[in-house]
Amino acid sequence: MKWSQVTDEKICNKIQQIVDEGAHRLVNPEQIQQDMLELIKIRKESGAEYIPWSPTDLARGYSGFCVMFGALDKANPQGGWDNIGHSYLQDIQKVIMKESIREFSLWTGLAGVIIAARALSRGGTRYGNFIKELNSFFIKSFPSIMQYMESRLEQGISLKEFDVIQGLSGIGRYVLCFIDEHDMKLAMEQILTYLIKVCEDKKYKGLVVPGWYVYSNRYTGYDSQYPNGYFNCGMSHGIPGVLALMSIAMMKGVEVSGQHEAIHKIAQWIMKWKENDEFGPLWPARITWEENLEEKAQNVVPREAWCYGGPGVARALWLSGIAVNNDEYKSVALETFRGTAMRPEEKWNIESDTFCHGRAGLLQMVQRMYSESGDKLIGELRDKLLEQVIDLWNKEALYGYQEKELSDKQDIGGLLDGAAGVFTVLIGLIQEQDTDWDLIFLIS
Repeated sequence: MKWSQVTDEKICNKIQQIVDEGAHRLVNPEQIQQDMLELIKIRKESGAEYIPWSPTDLARGYSGFCVMFGALDKANPQGGWDNIGHSYLQDIQKVIMKESIREFSLWTGLAGVIIAARALSRGGTRYGNFIKELNSFFIKSFPSIMQYMESRLEQGISLKEFDVIQGLSGIGRYVLCFIDEHDMKLAMEQILTYLIKVCEDKKYKGLVVPGWYVYSNRYTGYDSQYPNGYFNCGMSHGIPGVLALMSIAMMKGVEVSGQHEAIHKIAQWIMKWKENDEFGPLWPARITWEENLEEKAQNVVPREAWCYGGPGVARALWLSGIAVNNDEYKSVALETFRGTAMRPEEKWNIESDTFCHGRAGLLQMVQRMYSESGDKLIGELRDKLLEQVIDLWNKEALYGYQEKELSDKQDIGGLLDGAAGVFTVLIGLIQEQDTDWDLIFLIS
């Protein structure tokens, strides 16, 4: 993939200054843990929602910091960032030895730990034994993982079985990093075969629906407001993540029977649910049973984020268009990002500084789209977003950038929805060649 770095010397210096100062606030694993546990305690006591924290997680834990320090080390090999990352990796190893690994997912499990070590490995020249040992553990466990997943197909799937965060889309993206190994390639093919089964039609309440429909009795989390089930349309938890994985796999030469057809099926379904305002395409976050019956989503508003909203969905469409050589998918993806560029900022519906549902994530996706398309308007959006993210830097905040949703500010250090994700995006913009760290978001 092409990469269009930022070249303005003044902006590059400002980025370097922010990243140096900000990343140095994240060098102490013990302090990170203390800060996160204190945040959780405060939120518990106030009755606010909170996300459990684990030191091994890629999302907010030490694995995510390893990804950041790996990117910083690649940008400045003499900066000592590899040593800091090494201390984080040592702490991860201690936790594994004491508590083992509780799951295999990308963002909260084994796959994320391996990605963390890979990020610090300087192109595979370091941590070889550690990575090999964990990959072997994954391969030994893989048959039981797939047996479990197959059994859930019969009962009706939940999001955590196929999504990017906890499911096989995220796990599959990790596996793709190691497909030169025979067993890993076989595992990737089995994952793709499973996801193709997810795409098969099924009957529900007398109607035929795509297999990624989630029944109400398979909910996890905050979905109880949908009593008859729903389709999830977000990149983080929904079918666009499956589309992205299938497409990236095909681009890397991994294809199984039915994959090409499944890519088209998902992409065409996504196209079916596209809405338009006066600026461009947008998508609902979810489609309920009632909306599916009426073939019309209600109250669709823009959301310019990775996790849910047009840019994340459009990035998956773009990748599918490349994979199956479909200009229509690519065209709609470009229209979506151009629509973001033209849509007034007050209609973006993002408040956070960070990656998951904030400006840093939008900036990284726009950077990818600009680099690969050369579209002038998208390039102008990249520059506008970069200026905004630079301006959001706040020396007085604990980590310099904050997570904010529904006007609730949180100081989080991690990669997914914290300051580390912002610094990792910023340092990449001033490099001649991109790193592949954003593969964990399935946008590359």
